Amino acid sequence: MMVIYQNIESERDRIQSCINKFGWTSDHNLDWFSVALNRPDGKPAFAEFEDGSGILFHNYQKEWQIWSDPLCDKNSSADKIIEFAKFGFGENIDNIWCNYVSDSIYPLLENKKELVLDKIDYSLDWPVLNMELFDLALPGGRFKDVRNARSKFNRERKIEVVNFEKKHTESLHEVVNKWKEALKEEEKYVFDFWYHNAIDNCFRGFKTARILIVDGKPVGFNAGYEVVNNLQRFAGIIGIHDYSLTDLGLMLWLEDLEWIKNAGYKELDMQGSEGGGLKFKMQFRPVIERRTDTFLIQKK
Repeated sequence: MMVIYQNIESERDRIQSCINKFGWTSDHNLDWFSVALNRPDGKPAFAEFEDGSGILFHNYQKEWQIWSDPLCDKNSSADKIIEFAKFGFGENIDNIWCNYVSDSIYPLLENKKELVLDKIDYSLDWPVLNMELFDLALPGGRFKDVRNARSKFNRERKIEVVNFEKKHTESLHEVVNKWKEALKEEEKYVFDFWYHNAIDNCFRGFKTARILIVDGKPVGFNAGYEVVNNLQRFAGIIGIHDYSLTDLGLMLWLEDLEWIKNAGYKELDMQGSEGGGLKFKMQFRPVIERRTDTFLIQKK
């Protein structure tokens, strides 16, 4: 019998124990999951199976959204989603989304023919960068434009990096608002609630949260944590800037890479991307380690 837990805080030990046992993706982080809501009406919840495995999901009106792969043996992921979906539909849920689940799961669900699947909404590639091989000097001809942009920015601007404190809350909310405004015309999905909530939660569960201040004004911030069960891999979860300056996004990335390198991590999970965002990341020569799909399961 599957059990649904709606109070994440009261069940924190239970859920964290499941994550510690089965977690492996960079999204298997209780605190990030708890704030990464697509809409303000959502609430984080946890489904626990009889064998102690589980699913992190967000509960919306008549809709459940699974967050990353199920917390179970990877070979059982499709079966866990089927059980979860059937339970949800029995509870008068109309739609169930699978968000950022491994691309091996969709074809398995298709073959089992127990659920009604929409076409895949979108897929993301997840690059991982070997930080031991990454050189902060960015040598070679392929990085010439990056080095020139960095030099020009440093020459013309006063740059400061500070750790997040609660007093920075309002200015970071402003950065997120400007980020959303700049992206809303070109991006299909802009999940600003994730970042507003993380700020309000003072980046609970994050290893670091740093603010990029340029000419005395906060213009961007980076935040991340160690991947569960792989503590030498750092997850670069958040990198947001307000688009106010040329090459600001590049400088934010370089700040993050420098911090991660100096912190001694062996790998960087650069997070899922597509299109131009993926192309930008690939210039640093990471390896695409996995691919994820997002799709809808409809009630029969």
